[in-house]
Amino acid sequence: GTGSVRAFVRRGPIGVVLCLGPFNYPLNETYAALIPALLMGNVVVMKVPTVGGLVHFHAMEAFARSFPPGAVNFVSGGGRATMPPLMETGKVDALAFVGSSGAADDLIRKHPSPHRLKTFLQLEAKNMGVFAPDLFRDGKGTELEGAATEAVKGALSFNGQRCTALKVLFAPRAEGTRLARMVADRVERMTVGLPWQEHGEGGAANFSQITPLPNARQVDRMRRLIDDAVSKGAAIVND
Repeated sequence: GTGSVRAFVRRGPIGVVLCLGPFNYPLNETYAALIPALLMGNVVVMKVPTVGGLVHFHAMEAFARSFPPGAVNFVSGGGRATMPPLMETGKVDALAFVGSSGAADDLIRKHPSPHRLKTFLQLEAKNMGVFAPDLFRDGKGTELEGAATEAVKGALSFNGQRCTALKVLFAPRAEGTRLARMVADRVERMTVGLPWQEHGEGGAANFSQITPLPNARQVDRMRRLIDDAVSKGAAIVND
């Protein structure tokens, strides 16, 4: 029997952990991987996000004061230029990455022994909001209004720049126009401006709900996506 068998699990460091945090949650998502890696005795190399990197400056200074040289290392610059050379050395033992599956695949393939590389990946998602047919029945108006409000929040909070944002809304075909108008009405009432800009007077601060995209490249990509959708039959319903 197994009654006389005693097993022990001993956790230990992996080696060199490469952490690539995203620009949209630069502090939380980056250190959610970096700090546990350090606690387990690993050496960490962190890629500072090209956008949102300022938030790391104080942390980098604190790490430099508190840890031995080489325990925590920071790399800045464009990811496509700086990360492949690191992976090609074969000295990275684990990859903690938040981003697209295509970028993750490209990085992993750069490693000389990709089958030995340990990975912790948080990749993109096509999150869906589903409006069931019974929401559109008589007497369900309040529930439908509430669902439309929550869908807009789910899609556009943090400017929609997060992996958990709703990307697609599904509804019965006959109700598509009605739902699109409900969503558009709510979007049109949202305040637009810089993140720290306040709107209205008195009471709690009402900051901008829709803020600028982080750089011109993202603006161009958004335009291409809209043009592509319209060319394939989509209609723009908001002003």
